[in-house]
Amino acid sequence: MRQIHRRQFIIAAGALLVAPLVRAQAAFPSKPIRIMVGFQPGGITDISARLIGDHMSKLAGQPVIVDNRPGAGGIIAATAVAKAAPDGHTLLLSIQYPLVSAQALLKSLPYDPNKDFAFVTPILAGQVLLCVHRSVAVTNLAEFVEHARRTPNLAIGSWAAGSQGHLMVEAINKRYDLNITHVAYKGEGPVAQDILGGQIPGGTGSLTSMGGAIKTGHIRAIAVTSGPRGNRMKELPEVATFSEQGLSGPAVTLSGWAGVLTTAGTPRASVSKLNGWVLAALAQPEIRTKLESYGMDVISSTPEEFEARFRAETPLWVKAIKDTGVRLD
Repeated sequence: MRQIHRRQFIIAAGALLVAPLVRAQAAFPSKPIRIMVGFQPGGITDISARLIGDHMSKLAGQPVIVDNRPGAGGIIAATAVAKAAPDGHTLLLSIQYPLVSAQALLKSLPYDPNKDFAFVTPILAGQVLLCVHRSVAVTNLAEFVEHARRTPNLAIGSWAAGSQGHLMVEAINKRYDLNITHVAYKGEGPVAQDILGGQIPGGTGSLTSMGGAIKTGHIRAIAVTSGPRGNRMKELPEVATFSEQGLSGPAVTLSGWAGVLTTAGTPRASVSKLNGWVLAALAQPEIRTKLESYGMDVISSTPEEFEARFRAETPLWVKAIKDTGVRLD
């Protein structure tokens, strides 16, 4: 009889210890949710965070605050999330640079991209354009290659060293045995401005930065990276992909992404809730239309699918960057 009473006591005590944990998990979210963005207000990640956050707050029953922590290509914001409490109340909305490209460009990071984050969902897939000033008499990749052969010291800009735009330049050099000079800028806006001003004959960038000048005819798009389904950019259906024009490889066929993550160790139930709320926001026609107007493909997945994509594609990106020999430290 004594053993029966003792066993019952142990079971009851265990239940008392577990009950507060169950209640805590069931109560998520128990306070405001913070979305960390590694760039200044006004960019696509900031815009996405605010659109998604506004809708999430209605579903979560808590305020959703966008916290801009610009610097180091998103590494500052990523560090804050990696070191946050693993309770799902701190999110990272980021492009892939601080999680993927930085692994190849920097000797060390203040976090481990492969261990310190829980994946929620991707939200956007971007395509990158190769553009030239209207005075450059080329309309496609083949004509651009011939122009590069005839033009010593041809320079093409991108938004950063090691960026996909940079990798595109190196892929063209390698495939066609050219010596195009890559010029690294601090953002897409300055690239577009210098093409318009005639400081450089061409550059790489998104529709967000290049679209206005393309529409007015001051800049001409001659090739685009493949979309998530190997497609052309729907806003510029006349511009053929690099693959269609004979150039393949990760730099021009892999789609860059932006996604939502949280801190590793966050309960799966909380991650699932976050996933559902973000997907519900992306399903809103006004949010989807707004994001697509920036030339983005709106995408989503389960947390497991997002993590699988990250683990499958990261080695390809890292190899492509290392093949260029580019380092930032």
